[in-house]
Amino acid sequence: MKRVWFGAGLLIVLLGISLGVAWCMDEIHAPIAADLKRAAECAQLGNWRNAEHFSRRAEEVWNRWEHFRACFADHTPTEEVAAELAAMGIARQERETAEFAASCARAAKMVQAVGDAHALRWWNLL
Repeated sequence: MKRVWFGAGLLIVLLGISLGVAWCMDEIHAPIAADLKRAAECAQLGNWRNAEHFSRRAEEVWNRWEHFRACFADHTPTEEVAAELAAMGIARQERETAEFAASCARAAKMVQAVGDAHALRWWNLL
C-alpha cells in the first residue's frame, strides 16, 4: 500500500512541475515576442531609439532564460530564434529599417511559437 501512495504522490509532484513549466514558458516568451513586435513597429516609424531599446531588451530576456528553456524546449526552434536575433542585431547595427523590422517580426513569431508549444492548451494535450 505504501508503494501506491508513493506512486500517486510522485505523479502529483510531476503534474505540478509540468504545469509550472507550461505556465513559465508561456509567461517568459510572451513579453519577448511583444517587445520584438514593438521594435519592428518603432523601426518602421523611424523611431530607432525605441526600436533599439525594445530589441535589446528582448535579446536580454531571451538570453537570461536560455538554460531554463534548453531543459524543456526543442533545440531546433530555439537555435533558429537565436539565428534570427543575430540577423536582427546586424540589421540594427547597420540601421537597415526593412531588414530589421522583418527580422523582428520573424523572431517574434518564432518566440511566440516556442511559448505556445509548451502552453497548457487542449491541442497540446493530444
